[in-house]
Amino acid sequence: MTKDRYRRQALVRELGQNGQDMLATKHVVVIGGGGLGSNSANLMVRMGIGSIDIIDYDSVELSNLHRTSVFSEEDLGKSKALVLQEKLQKVNMNVRAKAINQRVTSENIRAFVSDADVIIDGTDSVPLRLLINEESIRHNIPWVYAGVYETVGMVMGILPKNTPCFQCITQNIPKSTMKEIPVLGSLPATIASIQCNEAIKILLGRHPKGLIIYDVWNQCFDSMNIQRNPSCITCGRK
Repeated sequence: MTKDRYRRQALVRELGQNGQDMLATKHVVVIGGGGLGSNSANLMVRMGIGSIDIIDYDSVELSNLHRTSVFSEEDLGKSKALVLQEKLQKVNMNVRAKAINQRVTSENIRAFVSDADVIIDGTDSVPLRLLINEESIRHNIPWVYAGVYETVGMVMGILPKNTPCFQCITQNIPKSTMKEIPVLGSLPATIASIQCNEAIKILLGRHPKGLIIYDVWNQCFDSMNIQRNPSCITCGRK
């Protein structure tokens, strides 16, 4: 029955049955369960990842519903992480989904990600991403950054000591002075799909593409082969 679930995906040349079997052994940690994180978690569960932790301390708000395919009006006021665990476990009982209804800090992040094969960025906070980046480099845990703004999304898979880290590319990320980030509703699902593809490649031992930029309104797609910054305070030579 499990093989029947994934038979169309296992036909993909880049994955195959061996790759599908490998995904079933992997553990993913999603930090942030909003527009990006919920869509990414949904895709990873459906694609057959072995286990997934979803970490988020917020509750579902009405303003979340326009940019996610998982939450509904019935979920308003409930914990994002707990709702995701319940709904995603029903989608695929072969995957272990675990909710962590806590705020990620410098004191607890190590405990949350210590056994992760890859970390998925579902946050909207640059300081939190820098914290994830530091933990990734310190303990050699790959992660996939993703961000959205208006109609543009960015994704980058980060392999510690192999690719540029998030600190290396911060100058390429536009800074917002707004309290609320403007986001076209279709953008997070699109960027989450790209993010999951990069995560799958990392889990299968492949190299991520680089910094990917996609404007869904103007249908402009680009990727940048950014080099590591040797003076980077996080991943550069000490």
